[in-house]
Amino acid sequence: MVYYIRFLKSPRLQKQKTGSVAASALICITTDLGDAFLSQDVDLLVTLQLADNEKAVCQAKLQWRGGKRELPILLGPLPASIAQQSMIMQVTAHGSQAPSWDSLLDERNIPLVLSAWSTAFGGPQLAVADKLIERRFSVNHGIELSIWEETGNSIARHIWDAATASVMYLQQIIAGNQAPSNPVLHKLLRDERSSPLHVIELGSGCGIFGIALANLLPQCSVLLTDLPEVEEIITKNIGAAHPADSSDIRYQPLDWEAELPDNLFDSPSIDLILVSDCTYNADSLPALVSVLGRLVRLSPHAIILVALKRRHESESIFFDLMHSAGLQTLHLHRMELPSQHDQFDEIELHCYGADTRQ
Repeated sequence: MVYYIRFLKSPRLQKQKTGSVAASALICITTDLGDAFLSQDVDLLVTLQLADNEKAVCQAKLQWRGGKRELPILLGPLPASIAQQSMIMQVTAHGSQAPSWDSLLDERNIPLVLSAWSTAFGGPQLAVADKLIERRFSVNHGIELSIWEETGNSIARHIWDAATASVMYLQQIIAGNQAPSNPVLHKLLRDERSSPLHVIELGSGCGIFGIALANLLPQCSVLLTDLPEVEEIITKNIGAAHPADSSDIRYQPLDWEAELPDNLFDSPSIDLILVSDCTYNADSLPALVSVLGRLVRLSPHAIILVALKRRHESESIFFDLMHSAGLQTLHLHRMELPSQHDQFDEIELHCYGADTRQ
């Protein structure tokens, strides 16, 4: 699994006993669920940047020690002319002198530890950064992806590993550069179209999966859905998105156990249904498969792409339910994400379609 730098205490400016001003924060390096910490040593580079132009004004090298649960950051003293300006803090494990974006081009390039950018803080009012973290990814040559997630304990508003792998997977297929062999998605994503590709994502969370597809693929209309609790963060990420030509993204709340709203779609049919990191909770699987079945009955030719990292045995129920619902596996692809101590975690990407034999 990849690891995520998170702010336990948001960056802020604080006055020192000497009368000078320094920037402080408290970070951890943890898993997508926040249930374990990185247990190996990693060198970090912390950079203070001016918020208006991201010019670096101060840097420090620190080390995360394996076995620790947190790491304090203190940068300064800062010049008086700088201390009155708004700034952002970047923490990266790249080790380079210049801030860089994390690569999602392929499995060989994704870093073990994903970088973090804060919201703006400081300024005349000495404001504290919001409890948000920005992830910045290079997803194709010249195409970049900015996704915000919360620093708190809500797993619904964080990026998860399978979604990260899914973005790489879609990018490789769309780019066509040594892309994984998947004739189902190749045809859907690479063939010329006379009308937009209509996509719905279930359990979108932060929205990285669907937003990345809209950024990468022209003529792609993406509907992100989840419970109302994610609306604020997902709306922020839609606002930060840069959709490709003739592509668009919108969000609508959707409860899997409720009837499908009449105004859910602005098209007569769906081409692609995205599901990522939604199988971890066995109690919700019947509702998930039920809504997938209802969507496919409305759009019999729709392809379902399910991305998951198996976390416990109960997830196998999902596959039994899909079979019982008349949804058959069209293709299976496996990817490896880096983990600590030179290990790897496996991500599964399943393509499903309606079983025409039933």
